[in-house]
Amino acid sequence: MLTHWNKLLNTDCTVVDIGPHTVYPIFRVGFTTLSSVCERKYVNKQIAECKHIDVMIRDPGDRFVSGINEYSRQNNLDVEETWKLVEQGKLVDRHFAPQYMWLLHLYKFYKGTVTILPFDHIKQITSVHERKDDINEPVPLLKSFLNVDHAIVEHYNETFELGILIERYRNVLS
Repeated sequence: MLTHWNKLLNTDCTVVDIGPHTVYPIFRVGFTTLSSVCERKYVNKQIAECKHIDVMIRDPGDRFVSGINEYSRQNNLDVEETWKLVEQGKLVDRHFAPQYMWLLHLYKFYKGTVTILPFDHIKQITSVHERKDDINEPVPLLKSFLNVDHAIVEHYNETFELGILIERYRNVLS
């Protein structure tokens, strides 16, 4: 599965400061909100300057549905047809990529500690909610997109060396 995600892994990586919080924003996990309220952005090699990074992980099923819908909205596609392309392995995108893939992307530039936090933690960072009115059509969940993230959510409120977390769940994508 890793080879399918080169598009994500070859984009710029961004971490943001919001008050005392240094956060790695992930698509469909407050990315738009965090980017709009941040006071400083670290991009690619600058991320190594960070002492610690918080990473919010959204419920994998909720994020998958939201991601399929957002991709469909942005590309003017039918949600059901988009889902079929994803199921057939013909479409991959950052909006519904496993959040683990985002952690791999971060690891290209940052080797320090991260704290895994539930998406609700965003309320402790900002009262802004940029996309709260999005309405999503339900789609069937695909285990191959969710399994690794289900393992990671078991670590809410835990701190890890990012490399240890990456290594621990690398084989779950297979």
